[in-house]
Amino acid sequence: MMKILQGGVPKCGNFWLYQIIQQILERIGNSTTSFIEQQPIYRLAKEWDLNFPEQARIDVLEITDLQDSYRISSIYRKPVDNLKEYISQTTHVWTHSPICKRSGEVLELFDKKVYIIRDPRDRALSAAKYYCSPYMLKYFPQEETDPAKFLQKNYEQLMHEWVWHVFDHLRLSSKYNIHICFYEGFLLHFQQELDRLLVYLELELSQAKRQELESAVSFSTLKKQNPKHLKKGTAGYWLEGLTDEQVEKADTITGPLLQHLGYPRQRSQHLHYSPQAEEANINFEQLKLDIIESQQPLYQ
Repeated sequence: MMKILQGGVPKCGNFWLYQIIQQILERIGNSTTSFIEQQPIYRLAKEWDLNFPEQARIDVLEITDLQDSYRISSIYRKPVDNLKEYISQTTHVWTHSPICKRSGEVLELFDKKVYIIRDPRDRALSAAKYYCSPYMLKYFPQEETDPAKFLQKNYEQLMHEWVWHVFDHLRLSSKYNIHICFYEGFLLHFQQELDRLLVYLELELSQAKRQELESAVSFSTLKKQNPKHLKKGTAGYWLEGLTDEQVEKADTITGPLLQHLGYPRQRSQHLHYSPQAEEANINFEQLKLDIIESQQPLYQ
């Protein structure tokens, strides 16, 4: 049975990607298994007031230099004693973890790895709303409850988190055969992005099943089922949602990587992205130097 690991920076379309992969597996007739459903905590967790209905059954893996842990949302966390045994009991695992010393040995144990990218400026706006949502404030109370004020206070950190998380996964995508997909791709050209994913997964769906899948994971359908978790489902709302200063700061922190991925760096540029960006023969050492050089004004 194929073992799939999906990754991405938080609030980059990870939930949507999870649904898409699950729908693919369901439509080709693959039975899926969940490690967490086999744990005693699951009976309690499925009654918890979580952020969306099936959250308790999703296998979420946290990878750090020292330890692997399985989680239920942000509420429950326990060490994974034997990673191979853990993976043997699941089909599809979700992680937000950045690349660390132990990432390689984890990536090698999965048959397929899918990483989703989203414009960091839209992601920052989405993250600000999420971290100030009733769900997050219930479990992680903080002083700042207004999304606009939260964004202003944490904007630089959100940009730094995105740029190095994405850079490291791109850097290792060839070595560990990580498929890069785009939130904007699923939003603007769903069947094209789905086709790229199916080719990577080495799976086939009929045209009719592809259309059924697109309808099943459309934003309007998923929002009805998960109203607390999903809000907008659009691209480019940073154009209206960010100040000129914030747009400029995003370019300072992430500009070279934005350019590599084909995202516009300024408001005046047409909204676009490049699904072929990760396939280019890129010099990652030079790209890293370009990012660091771009960020220098922050430290002067």
